Amino acid sequence: MVTEKALGTLAYKSPTYYEHKAPIDLDWRQYRPPSYLSYRKEWERRGQEGDYLSFPLHLDLDPTNRCNLSCVMCPRTHYLATGNMAWAPHGLGDMDFALYSRLIGEASQEGAMSVKLNFLGEPLLNRRLPEMVSVAREHKLWVMINTNAVLLDPKMSRSLLEAGLTDIFFSFDSPYLEEYERIRVGAKYQKTLANIASFMAIKEELGLNYVQTRASMVLPEDPYRRKDIQRDYIKLFRDLKVAEIGFGLPTVMERDYSSLNPKGFFRCPDLFRRIFIFQDGVAGPCCGDWERRLVVGDANTESLKEIWNNDSYRALRAAHLTGEYQSVPACKVCSVPYLSQISL
Repeated sequence: MVTEKALGTLAYKSPTYYEHKAPIDLDWRQYRPPSYLSYRKEWERRGQEGDYLSFPLHLDLDPTNRCNLSCVMCPRTHYLATGNMAWAPHGLGDMDFALYSRLIGEASQEGAMSVKLNFLGEPLLNRRLPEMVSVAREHKLWVMINTNAVLLDPKMSRSLLEAGLTDIFFSFDSPYLEEYERIRVGAKYQKTLANIASFMAIKEELGLNYVQTRASMVLPEDPYRRKDIQRDYIKLFRDLKVAEIGFGLPTVMERDYSSLNPKGFFRCPDLFRRIFIFQDGVAGPCCGDWERRLVVGDANTESLKEIWNNDSYRALRAAHLTGEYQSVPACKVCSVPYLSQISL
C-alpha cells in the first residue's frame, strides 16, 4: 500500500522534476558497474560547479521528429495548431543513420558516457531504433529512450532489450483512464498499460536486472489535486514493478515567464553536461528551446567537439555563470527558472 508517508520520499532531481525512487527489490543500480556511479557523480558535479570540460558527458539525439499522438501539454501539439514550424524547419522525418553513427562514434571516442534517443518525436516511429540502440551499446554508451509506449508491442520490447537498451522512460500522464486519454490524444489507456506490462515481463524473462525503468507524468497546475494523483500513480506503476516514478511541473505554453523569473541566481545545469542534436542535425543546448532560438551549431558540418567549445556556447555559459541569464532572450522567457522556485 502506498501511504501518505511514502509520498514524502519524493526526491528533487532537477528544477522541474521530482522522483519517487525504487524500493530495494527493484533497484537496478545494484546491478551496474562502479563506472556508472562515477558517471552519475560527474553528471551532478558538472551541473553544480558549472564545469563543462572539453566534451559533453551526454548526448540527446532525436531519431525522428514525427509523433503518433497529439498530447495537450506538448509544445509540438501547440506549434502544429498555431502553424509554427520553427521546431521543424525542414519538415518531418528521421535522423540520417550515417550522421547518427558518426555522432555516436565521436561521443564514445571523446569520453561521453550516455545517449538518450528522444526530443520532440516518438522514437519508436523510427524503424531503425533497435539498430540505433545496438550501435550505441557497441560503443559502450548507456542508452536511454523516452516513449509514450503506444507502439511498444512485445516484438519491439524484445528487439530493444536484445539490442542493449539500458534505460526506458514511459511517459504516461495520468493514473485515470478518462484523464489519460484526454491528455494523451490518440492513445488508449489499457493498451498502453498492457504494452508496459509486457515490456516488464520480457525484461524479467531475459534477466536484465540492470535495465532502469521509469514512469513519469506532468502534474496538473492545480496543487490541490497533486497529492491524490501522486498516490494513485505510484500505486499503478509499483504494481507493474516499474522502478522509478517521476512527476514534472507543467509549463504553460501561452504564459510569459519573463516577469515571473528570478533575477540573477539561476544557472541551467544542462549547459555544462549535455548537448541536443535535433533530427536534422542542428545542435542546441536545451531541452526547452523548441523554437531553435539558441542554435549553437550544425552536426552535419561540424564535429561535436567543435560545437561544444565554440564562441556561441561559451557566451551562453558565461551569461549563466555570471548571473546574467536574463540577458539571453530565450533564457529570459524560459519556464524553468520560475518552476525551480516551486515545490511539490
